[in-house]
Amino acid sequence: MRTPMMRFLLVFLSFILLCSTADALPRLEVVTEEWRPYNYLDENGTLIGGATEKVKRVLDKAGVEYEMQVYPWVRALKIARQKPNTLIYSIFRTPERESWFHWGCPLLQPVKEYVFTLKSRKDIKIRTLEDAKQYITSTVRGSVGHDFLVNQGFEAGKNLDVAADASAIPRKLLAGRVDLTMTTEYTMFEALKHIGMPYDLVERGIEIKEVDTNRACFAFNLDSDPALINIVLKALEEDNKDPSVVQP
Repeated sequence: MRTPMMRFLLVFLSFILLCSTADALPRLEVVTEEWRPYNYLDENGTLIGGATEKVKRVLDKAGVEYEMQVYPWVRALKIARQKPNTLIYSIFRTPERESWFHWGCPLLQPVKEYVFTLKSRKDIKIRTLEDAKQYITSTVRGSVGHDFLVNQGFEAGKNLDVAADASAIPRKLLAGRVDLTMTTEYTMFEALKHIGMPYDLVERGIEIKEVDTNRACFAFNLDSDPALINIVLKALEEDNKDPSVVQP
C-alpha cells in the first residue's frame, strides 16, 4: 500500500524525469505563413492569431525550447520538409502531403471554404466550380487551395493567378486584377479589415466542399527527434481534451 510520502516521491520523480527529458531535447524551429486570423504579424511585428496561441500553449506544456519565424508559404513548406526538428503550422493534411511529415492533428476547428468575388461584379455568375474557370481565381502558391484548383483543371496564366503571399490577394481582388479567390469567411473578413476595407465589398459564392478543412494540423519534419515529436503530440492531445481551453 502506497503511503502519502511514497505517492509524493513518485510524483516528484516523474516531474524530474519529465524535466530531464525536456532539457535533453533539441531546440524546435517553428515556421508559418501569414494567414489571418490564425497566424499573422500584428502592427508591432509580433506573431499572433488563434493557431499561434494554441501552438505556443502546446509547446509550453511540452516544455520544449522553440523559435518561431514567418515566411511566404512555399519557403516555410520547403524549410519544414528539409530541416530536421522543424514544425510547420497551420497546414492541411492531404493525401498528397501525408508522407511528407509526422502529423499533429487537429490544430483548428473545421472551417468552410468559399469562392469570393466583389459584390459590384454583377457580370460574374457562378453556380459550380466549372463556371469559375471562365474567370481568374487567385490563390497562394503551394497551398491546399492551389493544389485543389490545379487538380480541378485550373491553369496558371489562364484562369489561375498564383500569389506568393496571401495578403496580396484581397488587394488584387479590389483592384480588379483577379476575379475570384477561395478562402474562409473569417479569413476574408480579417484580410479586408487589415487593409481598412469593409467586408460588405465582397460576396460569398459557392462552398467548396471537396476541400477537407477538417484536417488543419501542425507537422514535423520526418527526421525530427522522435522524443521531441512524442512529447509535443502528447501535449497537443491533452490540450485538445481540455474543456477549459477555447479551441481556435
